[in-house]
Amino acid sequence: MKSNLTKEQLEIIAITASTEAVKAYEKKHLNMKKEAKKRNLRNTGLLLKNYTKLKDLCNETLQEEIPVDYPEFNLENLTLESLSIYRKKTFKMMNHVDRMLIAYEWNCNKGSVEEQRRFEVLKNRYLREDKLSVKELCEEFHIEQGTVYRDTKLAIKDMSVLLFGIEAIDFS
Repeated sequence: MKSNLTKEQLEIIAITASTEAVKAYEKKHLNMKKEAKKRNLRNTGLLLKNYTKLKDLCNETLQEEIPVDYPEFNLENLTLESLSIYRKKTFKMMNHVDRMLIAYEWNCNKGSVEEQRRFEVLKNRYLREDKLSVKELCEEFHIEQGTVYRDTKLAIKDMSVLLFGIEAIDFS
C-alpha cells in the first residue's frame, strides 16, 4: 500500500512520535522516583513508630551472619530457622538505624534551635520506652500541635535520607 504522505510529513510524524515516546518515558521514570520516595518515607515512619518493638526483638537476637544466598521472605519456606534469619536481618537493620540516629542527633545539635527540638520531638515521640503523646510534647516544648506534627514530618524526611541515601532525596 503506497502512502500519499511526503517525505517531510513522514519525518514530522516520526519526530512527533519520538518526542511523545520520550515524554512518556520521562513521566513514567518521574512517577517511579516519586513512588520510591513515598515508599522510603513510609518505611522510615514505620521503622521509627516501631523502633522500641524492634529494639526489644534485637535484644533477644544473637548476632550471627546471614547467608548471602538466603532467600527472601516466603510463607511456603517459613521455618524456625528462617524466622531466626529474619530476626538477624532486623538486628543488622536496627544497628544501621541506630547509627543514623546518632548521625542525625549530632547534625541537629549543630543546627538551629528548631533542628535541635526536632530531634528531641522525634526521640520523645518514638525512641523512648515511655513515649510522650503529642499533647505531652506540646507541653514539654511549649509548642503547638501543628509544630509537633511538622517537626515529626521533617525528622522522618531527614532520617529517610540518612537511611536510604540518595534515593530519598527529591531533586525536582
